[in-house]
Amino acid sequence: MPDAAPRIRPAPPALAAEDIACRFGRVLALDGVSLEVRSGEIMALLGDSGCGKSTLLRIVAGLERPARGRILLDGRLVAGPGIAVPPEARGVGLVFQDYALFPHLTVAENIRFGLAGRPSAAQAVAGSLLEQVGLSARAGSYPQTLSGGEQQRVALVRALAPGPRLLLLDEPFSNLDRRMRDRVREDTVALLRRTGTTALLVTHDPEEALSVATRIALMRHGRILQVATGEALYRRPTTLFAARFLADATEIPARIRGGAAQTPLGTVPAGGFADGAAVRVCLRPEALRVGPPGTGPTAQVTRRVFLGSSALLHLAVPGLAEPLRVRLPGAEPFGPGDAVGLTLCEHRVLVLPEEDDADSGQD
Repeated sequence: MPDAAPRIRPAPPALAAEDIACRFGRVLALDGVSLEVRSGEIMALLGDSGCGKSTLLRIVAGLERPARGRILLDGRLVAGPGIAVPPEARGVGLVFQDYALFPHLTVAENIRFGLAGRPSAAQAVAGSLLEQVGLSARAGSYPQTLSGGEQQRVALVRALAPGPRLLLLDEPFSNLDRRMRDRVREDTVALLRRTGTTALLVTHDPEEALSVATRIALMRHGRILQVATGEALYRRPTTLFAARFLADATEIPARIRGGAAQTPLGTVPAGGFADGAAVRVCLRPEALRVGPPGTGPTAQVTRRVFLGSSALLHLAVPGLAEPLRVRLPGAEPFGPGDAVGLTLCEHRVLVLPEEDDADSGQD
C-alpha cells in the first residue's frame, strides 16, 4: 500500500496578533485584540481617534510592549512573555504622518540610508523605486524642496527599499489636501500591489479604508468589532456602530413583531430577532426610491442639495422625527415643497440591535 502523501502545512500569516492588551496608566488602550494579516494583503485598521489602532501598530513595530498577548511575523515570535525583538530586527517598514525624512540628505540618500548593509545594491534599488513613483528627476533634491505628495512618496519608497516583510502606515495621507491625497493614495496602492508588499494601514477615514484595503478591521474601545472586506462591512455590518461609521444613515427605532420591524415606511423583514426586541432600521440613501405621489408612503421634500451628478433630497415623513435623506440623479425634477412617494429597497435596508452609544478609548 503506497505511503500517504505528506500533509502540506499552510504558510503562517504575515502578521498574527494574539490577545493583545496594553495599558497607559489607568487607561486600557487595547483589550484582547486578535488579528491576522495575510501575506500580500493590505489591511486597514479603521476607527475613531482614541480607539487603539495606532497603539496596536506601535506594538507590531516594537515601539511599545504589550501587557499581554503575542505578536508573530511570518510565524516568528517577536513579542510575548519574555520576548521583545527590537524594531530594527523585525523586518518591518514604517511610514508616519510627518514622513520623518532627513533634511540634510538628498532624496536618493534618504532611500539608501536604510540599505547601509547592502552598498552594492543601494543605488540600483533606490533608482528603480524612484522611477516607479515618478521621482527619478528629484533624486538629488532635498526634502524641503519637495511638495507634500512628493515627500510622502519618498517616505514610502524609503520604507520599501529594504524589502520589509510588513509595511506599517500610520495615517500617511492625512497631511495632504484632498486632490493630492487621492492621487498619492492610488499611486501608493499600485506600488504596494506591484511589489507584493503586505501592509497594515491605520486610518480614521472610512472612504480611505474602503478604497485601499483588501480587508478592514473596525476598532472601538480598544477592541476589534468586525473584520471583513470593505463591501461586506458596508453591506452587512454586525453592529449599529459599524453601520454608522461606514456611511451616513437615517435611523428609525422599531420593535420586532412576527419576524419583521414595523416602520412608518412599511414592514421590513428582520429574521433572527426575538419578538419585542428593540432594533434600529438604518436607511442609507440608496435604500430608498422616490417616485410620484401614490407610489408608496407619502413624504414632502424640505430641501434639495445639488451635488453635481446627483442631488440629495431631505424628506419629511409623517411619524418620523428626523428627515430622510435620499440621493437621486441630478436631473430628477423634485424640489422643496413637492410631495413624493417612497419605496423601500428591502435588500439594502439594515436592521440592527440597539446598542449603548457610550464611547471612550485611547489611541
